[in-house]
Amino acid sequence: MRIPADISDLAGMPGPFATAYLDSDRANENGAKDVELRWQSLREDLSSAGADEDTLAAMDEVAGSHLDLPGSHGQLIVGTQGTVVLDRILARPPLRATARWSPLPHVMPFFAQGGPQIAHVLVVADRTGADLSTVGLNDALAAVPGQKLTVTGNEQHPLHKVGRDQWNERQFQNRVDNAWAANAHDVSAEVLKQVNNARARLVIVAGEERARALLRQSLPEVLAPAVAVEEVTAGGRAAGASEEALEEAVHGVLLRHLWRERRQLLERLQQGVGRHDYGVLGLTAVLDALRRAQVDTLVLSDDPSSTAMAWVGPEPLQLGETEDELRAMGVADPQRDHLDAAIVRALAGSAAQILVTPDAHDYLPDGLGAVLRYTDASTPA
Repeated sequence: MRIPADISDLAGMPGPFATAYLDSDRANENGAKDVELRWQSLREDLSSAGADEDTLAAMDEVAGSHLDLPGSHGQLIVGTQGTVVLDRILARPPLRATARWSPLPHVMPFFAQGGPQIAHVLVVADRTGADLSTVGLNDALAAVPGQKLTVTGNEQHPLHKVGRDQWNERQFQNRVDNAWAANAHDVSAEVLKQVNNARARLVIVAGEERARALLRQSLPEVLAPAVAVEEVTAGGRAAGASEEALEEAVHGVLLRHLWRERRQLLERLQQGVGRHDYGVLGLTAVLDALRRAQVDTLVLSDDPSSTAMAWVGPEPLQLGETEDELRAMGVADPQRDHLDAAIVRALAGSAAQILVTPDAHDYLPDGLGAVLRYTDASTPA
């Protein structure tokens, strides 16, 4: 997945940073008090670690402040130099409450704990038009509803076929078919706009069977080949259609699409390593590729218990295994921080992507691999 813009922005900011993952669930009657107590516990941890009072006071203002959000969710807060520089809703409460005061922001759990993070457009269609829901990457990361709009077809044309016992006119039936097809083309044109705006790579089609069939024909004519079109039978525009069933069906499509993309990326990595060109494995080779902005997509095995550290400088691509490496780069005052934080900053600083996958240490040395965007004679084999 791409690094979201607000997290990428952190790569250019000076630290140190206070990072907190807050469970902001208010599901029970004491929810507000529980959130306050959880934040106070995290605040105390940050204060004990050395966070300054101005930064903590700024974080006080936003902790648990998203009162309009229903259901269970979490909050990622990052502060530095007396200012909150990131306040992001999490799709679900964090797996573990975390507070860290460190040279770099601690954002790896954000990538490791997210759900299906795929920008997509949901189309619920019938013969008269469609309801569209556009879920951009930021919406997908936070599991918030997408932007909604309705496309209405030309209601002046006949949209209902009638039995032959009442009308025996083929011309009228053809006019109905043409009206349905015209509406499908109008919907497809709007879907294209939404796909481009959200940089979506998936369109999910639901609704009436005939409308779905028409969209299956018209959407591939306007969408780029890289945009997948999937169909679900649940849900519809008619009164009484199950929204819950539609949500479950869409979630299933997103999961399948996510695993398909993950498998394809791992195959690319395997092929690149096998050819000794566009793939590298292991800590030393991956850090070398990051420093040279060679990494297209980093593959990391999720390990919340990892204590691996790295040395970093003030610039995103200044990272290494030893202090001497940083001094050799001209960094006068190297700092030591968690390896995962250094890696995310380097990815953000080079516009690279990340894939966090579970239980990959068996085939990824040090839990790390990278698909490269270019290779040269000095690229490690």
